[in-house]
Amino acid sequence: MERVSIEKLPETKEIDGAKRWSEERGDFAQISYQEDIGHVAVFELKEGHFRGSHFHKEKEEVFYIVGGTIRAVFMDMDTKKREEYVLEKGHRIRVRTGVAHIFYGIDGALVVEYSPQYYDKKDTYPVDFGEH
Repeated sequence: MERVSIEKLPETKEIDGAKRWSEERGDFAQISYQEDIGHVAVFELKEGHFRGSHFHKEKEEVFYIVGGTIRAVFMDMDTKKREEYVLEKGHRIRVRTGVAHIFYGIDGALVVEYSPQYYDKKDTYPVDFGEH
């Protein structure tokens, strides 16, 4: 899907940009690099529960999975094309405008969400994925 990008952040300290690594002190993740951020949130997604089920016309969102595993379903609102992925710790997902998304907790996940735009609840449009 052209308006969703998924990447596993590289495990290294040696590059500029978004990356992650583990060391004796614990894990470190630089999930954003040289991006303007107008909104940041952190959410937990417990097993058997979901978050999302909406799209935005103005707000692009980026999600980083700090820990755990989720099932992510995306639907392009123009074409109605759907794609589904199982994503885990270290994945970063960029969801552009006009793409509905819903995340299901598989084994309990912690996720950071950020956006270059400010949060505006009027820019959240519910979508029935028919799966809850």
